Amino acid sequence: MVLRRHDHRSLRGWAQCINMFDTEDRLDRLHELTGGWPLLVDRAHRLHKELDDPDEVLRRLADLRADRAEARAFAEATGVYADPLPAAGYRSLNDEFKDGLFDLEGAVTAVVLKIDDEDEAEWIVDRLDALHVFGREDTQLRLEPVLRECVALNG
Repeated sequence: MVLRRHDHRSLRGWAQCINMFDTEDRLDRLHELTGGWPLLVDRAHRLHKELDDPDEVLRRLADLRADRAEARAFAEATGVYADPLPAAGYRSLNDEFKDGLFDLEGAVTAVVLKIDDEDEAEWIVDRLDALHVFGREDTQLRLEPVLRECVALNG
């Protein structure tokens, strides 16, 4: 089962519902640090209940990007590495596009260059899309930044 990432609007609704991260700046920072990933949003919720200090919660979430073990655990929890094919596809997209924009056709082409099978490359890109590893900007895609940074931290 794949859990859908929060977008900025749904994260705002979540924060209002539980009465946490009540300023626009904190909400923006929460979205930036969690990428809307349910696992990280849940961590923010638990930390907030424990610490009752939204700014400290945000500082601790930022530490994820510097802790190799935490970053690796998060990257594995997303499901990207559950199967070697999507993992290889993700690595090829990261190698090709880094944090740049691309379209679905470009994504498939980048994966085809790595595995030399167009049908399988389309399946891999569809699977990665289902795992929500892409951020969308109009018709363009980008590798979601939180996951990308955590993957990069572990090489």
